[in-house]
Amino acid sequence: MALRLPTRLLLLALFALIAAGCSSGVRIGYNQAEALVGWTLSDYVDFEPHQRELFAQRFRTLHEWHRREQLPEYARLLREARNRLEDGLTREDVDWMVARSRGRLETLVERGADDAAELLVSLTPEQVKELERSFARANQKLAQSWAIGRPAAEQQRRRAERLVAQVERFTGRLSREQVVRVVELSNAQPLNLEQRFAERQRRQRELIAALQSGRNRAEMAAWFRQWAPNWERGRDPQYARAAQAADEQRAQTLTEIDRLLTPEQRRTAMERINRYAEDCVALSGTAATRQQRAAN
Repeated sequence: MALRLPTRLLLLALFALIAAGCSSGVRIGYNQAEALVGWTLSDYVDFEPHQRELFAQRFRTLHEWHRREQLPEYARLLREARNRLEDGLTREDVDWMVARSRGRLETLVERGADDAAELLVSLTPEQVKELERSFARANQKLAQSWAIGRPAAEQQRRRAERLVAQVERFTGRLSREQVVRVVELSNAQPLNLEQRFAERQRRQRELIAALQSGRNRAEMAAWFRQWAPNWERGRDPQYARAAQAADEQRAQTLTEIDRLLTPEQRRTAMERINRYAEDCVALSGTAATRQQRAAN
């Protein structure tokens, strides 16, 4: 329910995340997205039968649009990202990837806002309270994962482990020397996990407040279009400045990690990104095939 896209790992991971992960096994997941998203939502709110039917109808329409209109665009962006990686990442590449990823999210929110609003305004006060409790449970799990409330050294260790795992997902196994350097780069970044966690909670409170506001569908859709993709809006000014500085340093970290890659690791990353693009093309073609069969 809380929308956020991470800005890490060569930022190529952004496209993979937006494209529902696009990789061999995820072709099945993408084709079963309605069930998977429905199960995820059910972890937060127990829908009434009419709400489940509403979700199914609206999601199918959105999913078909996404398959037909968006996946080919993801494939194009992934291929350009692969070409940029081939030459070595620059700061301009990082900025390009962040901007394109934000653009894809804004397009998705714009398309789905009316349908999301229709479902959101259908929630009863009891369901909103249930959602609030579900957020608290999810936050507790995330706090354990991030080591929120634990010593700074523990938070740094877990953050570094996540970064190493994210890099290796694309490059394959890093050498011991590379791991040491990635950990150093991670530890050099500002440790703002407590603030990020507080921001997550703030965003959740904003959603709960919107659900309790009595907005009609049109008003909720307008609010959702502004709220969902604009993570910076409403931030404490001091934290906003710190977050911007942290983003700058993360971008520099990504370019430094890129320079650590061996030719073989770079080829591995490029091949994996290319497979993501091929999967997006294959998935987008599924809709065209079904439409052609229906026409015949």
